[in-house]
Amino acid sequence: MRTKTAFAIFALSALGATAVYADKGMKDADASGDGFVSLDEFKAAHSARIEEHFVRMDTNADGLLSADEMQAAKKARRGDRDKKRDGKHHGKKNPEEMVKRLDADGSGSVSQAELDGKRFSPDAATFQAADADGSGELDATELQAMMKARWAERRAERQSKDD
Repeated sequence: MRTKTAFAIFALSALGATAVYADKGMKDADASGDGFVSLDEFKAAHSARIEEHFVRMDTNADGLLSADEMQAAKKARRGDRDKKRDGKHHGKKNPEEMVKRLDADGSGSVSQAELDGKRFSPDAATFQAADADGSGELDATELQAMMKARWAERRAERQSKDD
């Protein structure tokens, strides 16, 4: 159990550090200067962050993480993320921004084809249900309503798994 917990914490820290690691972090972590980061170098570079994360999760300060403590930390991370989104794509303030980014043909709305391959690509039935005016494309209001419904579904699924 302790090995799995330590690995989980290490993995979480590694995921959070990925973007920064690409530039400055690479230089800092590559102690040997060979242009590569070994597992030992990676562990050394992230040990302080891992320890801070562990201490935050270890709410009773016994030096061990219980399943309850790990679950509480997971819920806290998700809760913060979900509050920030509130139906908006990664904090974007308006649905028009989403349409501008996704509207490849400049029509002012988004077709199923323009959403295909995107991480949130809806199936045909979901797209059709969201297309309130039957135009075959989603305007900003329809796109936002579809995204809010999908995020609410996912949030409910996560909460039911957590409970």
